[in-house]
Amino acid sequence: MSKSAYQHEPSLAKQKQLAELIDLLQQYKSVGITKVENIASRTIQRLRQDLRGEASLKIAKNTLMRLALNEVSKKNKGFSKLLDYINGSCAFILTNDNPFRIANFLEKKKIPTAAKEGQIATKDVVITARDTGFAPGPVIGELQSIGLKTRIEGGTIKIIEDSVVCRSGEKVSRTLANVLGRLGVEPFDAGLSVDVMFSSGTLLKHDELIVDFDEIMNNLVKAHQNAYALSIEAAIPTKDNLPELLGRTQREALSLAVESNFITPETASNILAKSQLEAMSLAKLIANKDPSVIPTEILSAAQSAGGTAPAETVTTETTAATTEEDEEEEEDSGMGSLFG
Repeated sequence: MSKSAYQHEPSLAKQKQLAELIDLLQQYKSVGITKVENIASRTIQRLRQDLRGEASLKIAKNTLMRLALNEVSKKNKGFSKLLDYINGSCAFILTNDNPFRIANFLEKKKIPTAAKEGQIATKDVVITARDTGFAPGPVIGELQSIGLKTRIEGGTIKIIEDSVVCRSGEKVSRTLANVLGRLGVEPFDAGLSVDVMFSSGTLLKHDELIVDFDEIMNNLVKAHQNAYALSIEAAIPTKDNLPELLGRTQREALSLAVESNFITPETASNILAKSQLEAMSLAKLIANKDPSVIPTEILSAAQSAGGTAPAETVTTETTAATTEEDEEEEEDSGMGSLFG
């Protein structure tokens, strides 16, 4: 093999990889950028297995990623929006699935991991107050050097208050990495996090992609229940509420008909029952004033129907003592015939 042929091989390999990237970017509906810094190769392989059939992870040099994006941007300018997010060790995350589902799936797959010297902190590192279990010695100097307040109590070193020992964006020092390791603190998460996703012409950032699906579902259920209740109250017919509306309307119509004594085959029995109850109540009220005008059988029925008992009890003797004048008045009034 000649020297010139050897020199062209890397270029040909890069061209092949670039063509591959361009082809991938055109195959998928959603294309995202994720960081792969400080992630072990076995973790990446596991995530690739988990994503199989749903998304593809493609790691490449930043230069090739930019070249591929510039090329596909000639047909779809929106891809150029991803260029600003290519920094550090990156990879493409590509999917035809719901981009929100993929981003949240990856977020939930993260596992706690130890800090490494030189690593850039992705969030504030906090060490909480605790009994370290360490015996007094040189280690107390290490703890204090990273900003921890300590005291010796009961023969061991205690951290007496919570402290932020590394801010987001700062590098993890060797001393901090050692102390965190000795304390068993794993402050970071190992896994992939979608920084940004270009989907259907829209650029979605990390915070927009990460959602609480359970909360959204609960809110949707609650909104549906409120909307259903409102449609029933406002009598707005829909496919879902029509049976309930018809049933409610029928009950209200029946109640109105009974209240207004409008007799129909459906209301006749209720109206007659209501009239009978009203007659019994009226009989008891009259009997409270003058028991003699109410036939015994009617008064007995009224009393058995419930309510307040008459002030006076009708007896055979009382009935026999009724004067002829009272009988004539009863006939004139027609009250006896009403209940007879």
